[in-house]
Amino acid sequence: MAVRKNEAGICEAVIRLLEEDTGGIRDDVRFPEVDGIGPPVECRFGLDGRRFAMEHTLVEPFTDQIRTGSEFHAFAAPIEAALNGSMPSPGTYTLQFPVHPTAGRHRRTHAALRERIIAWAREMGTELHGAAPHREDRTRHPHGYEGERSTEIDGLELTLRRRVHWSETGRHDSALFLVRSVGTDLEDLRLERITTALDRKLPKLSACRAEGDRTILVLEFADIALTNHVLIAQALEKALQGRDFPDFVVIVDAVFEDRWNVFFPVMNRVFSIDMEWIEVEPPIARPPQPEIVLPVHADPLQRRFSHHAPLEIAMRVVRWRPRR
Repeated sequence: MAVRKNEAGICEAVIRLLEEDTGGIRDDVRFPEVDGIGPPVECRFGLDGRRFAMEHTLVEPFTDQIRTGSEFHAFAAPIEAALNGSMPSPGTYTLQFPVHPTAGRHRRTHAALRERIIAWAREMGTELHGAAPHREDRTRHPHGYEGERSTEIDGLELTLRRRVHWSETGRHDSALFLVRSVGTDLEDLRLERITTALDRKLPKLSACRAEGDRTILVLEFADIALTNHVLIAQALEKALQGRDFPDFVVIVDAVFEDRWNVFFPVMNRVFSIDMEWIEVEPPIARPPQPEIVLPVHADPLQRRFSHHAPLEIAMRVVRWRPRR
């Protein structure tokens, strides 16, 4: 399974979200990695009277993640489909698996194992809901509620966690996220990866800031279980300590081809772990056409990415609620 790196589409999506937020239209778009002018960031552009510089990187948690991730997705996607959105409200849920739950298991056994996992998760979700059936306000529960249940099914260790917090709007109640556990050192490895990314990307963005640009760092991930926006944000918070913050850090969950979830852990150089997500449909790439000639006035991003496949102009924002 090849890694999908959605650099072109994601950068386009982020710009369009900023256009949506400001009501402006981009101008003077340049691509220093191509034209060789200025710090070699992915993209620089003007918007609403300000200049912006953007860098993108793909975040992977560890080696061999692609193969095990593909096998896990095939096994666990039906579990997510059965439980996501149907767990007891309020609160969000996380179902944790071992890193390779299908290792040594024949495919013929997968369906029955999934049914047992779904039944257990529903039962435990009801128990966890009973411990905190309502979202209490800040004065009554300043730290919110977190609970968990664990079990072993056919040798498979599972943990279901529920979180309810007064700061949440409730828009994502009943959502269920899947994660895999690879041992106590995974978060150390993740922090190392994030730190390496910042070491490579931030100096270029800082050079653009010195020229007056607002800076955007985009962190993309495409893993259904070992990575999620909270884990990346937690590592990011540690890795950013003592550094020159970008103006924006954007985390993009690109697990699915038909929708992306976009998070802003850093807005206006302020970090927050409490992130509402923005769900977007990716810009659609049409099949490549021979001898495409774009007019001089064409969308600069379309010109930049036309050697892959021109991007459709329309991108539907499904949910858009920026944190001010």
